[in-house]
Amino acid sequence: MTAENSGYATGTVEIVSYQDNRLGPADPSGIELLYTITEFQYTGGMDGRGYHVYIQRVHSDTGPFRVMARVVGSLGGRSGTFVTEGTGTRRPTGPVDVDWHIVEGSGTGELTGATGSGTVTTTDDGVVRYTLSYQLPQGRSTVTSSWGGG
Repeated sequence: MTAENSGYATGTVEIVSYQDNRLGPADPSGIELLYTITEFQYTGGMDGRGYHVYIQRVHSDTGPFRVMARVVGSLGGRSGTFVTEGTGTRRPTGPVDVDWHIVEGSGTGELTGATGSGTVTTTDDGVVRYTLSYQLPQGRSTVTSSWGGG
């Protein structure tokens, strides 16, 4: 069994790009299917870019969704990438709340072996915040720089 370093990251999420795409017409009840492609900038304990795709069932601008993403950046002072999966709810005003986890085996670079789960919440004033409880295998070098790609 590999020893692990546990951590807790918090921070904010900013939209870099966002595009809703309709999957056919709405049904007679008004339910629509959407796929949304986004790019986010994470700052805080997790720092870098997130590339997300959402599949959503929407009625009156609200509804449940599933999301998958690749995060490219740093976590706990280590750089690399990992994939996340999550579920959430889109609210009529656009913000979302998400429960998500790091997909086992998806970490690369110094984030190889990363695991964890977290949330994304939108506050009433529109600020989007994330939390992430994570584990990183011991024995990897620690760096203090973050990924600087665009």
